[in-house]
Amino acid sequence: MKAWKKKIWVALVALTAIAGGFYAYKEKTKAPPVTYKEHVVRRDDLEISVQATGTIQPENRLVVKPQIAGRIDEILIQEGQKVRAGQVLAWMSSNDRAALIDMARSAGATEQKRWEDIYKPSPVIAPLGGIVISKQVERGQTVGTGDTVFVISDRLIVLAQVDETDLGKISLGQKVEIRVDAYSDQVVTGKVIRIAYESKQVNNVTIYEIRILPEEVPSFMRSGMTTSVKFIQDLKKSILIAPVSFLKPRIDDHAPSNRGNGLIKSGDQVTALVKVSDSSSKPEERTISIGVTNGKFAEVVSGLDEGNVILQPETTNNTPEKASNPFSPMGPPKGKRK
Repeated sequence: MKAWKKKIWVALVALTAIAGGFYAYKEKTKAPPVTYKEHVVRRDDLEISVQATGTIQPENRLVVKPQIAGRIDEILIQEGQKVRAGQVLAWMSSNDRAALIDMARSAGATEQKRWEDIYKPSPVIAPLGGIVISKQVERGQTVGTGDTVFVISDRLIVLAQVDETDLGKISLGQKVEIRVDAYSDQVVTGKVIRIAYESKQVNNVTIYEIRILPEEVPSFMRSGMTTSVKFIQDLKKSILIAPVSFLKPRIDDHAPSNRGNGLIKSGDQVTALVKVSDSSSKPEERTISIGVTNGKFAEVVSGLDEGNVILQPETTNNTPEKASNPFSPMGPPKGKRK
């Protein structure tokens, strides 16, 4: 009788140990509760644009060289000054006049003036109107006919590089916002005046050069400066928008090629998790029709109302530890044995 009772107690202890081990195993492998980020759907402006980098440079750069060899007597302009076509930039003496005036100077001021009135200096003239972007001589300097004395730009433009995939979004006359890297808080507006017909390879990427003309050139713009440019494709005001990160591409049974690509494009059908009024209820998954998108936000055409709260599951590192079954013949994981 005593042996029978002892067997019952052993069985009960074994069953209790097994139940406790099974409960511990389930608790250890149980997934943590899902948490969500929230976003309130609202109305706002949505800008569709293409970003690129560019460099400020003269559209037409003209080097001014003297017609004769000689000496610079007087400089009438400075760098950055606007000049008109035909304006005198400097006066210079030919080598013969310079030698004659120097000899007359030694005879006195009266003799010098007489020869200066007889033998007039030669002008250096601007061949076109624009801005003097470089002055490369000083008064008294001797120059030859091959030397550069001034460089004139008719107007400054921005030369931007656009990837071939974005070329279809660029058009002549399109509005552009320009920010010079050195003055990033200043926005200069401009427009597209030329789209290159021939491509270039830059770091194995096919790009096209776009010429942009600023509406007004501010005083801080200099040739060679680096810029960030934004081509404005579309601007919709006060429309219902949602973050693209809260939307999920919808699997289309009729277009299996679109499955799993993770891309959301203008005009797509997507899904979103919507918070319901009862906090204890699961989020509702809705099908959403979107209009245009700039990659960060998308226009909501239907499926959501202003004030709806959409959810995005948060990722967490508190993933359950993989545990082997403690009742397996192999026992607990290696390193966990005691």
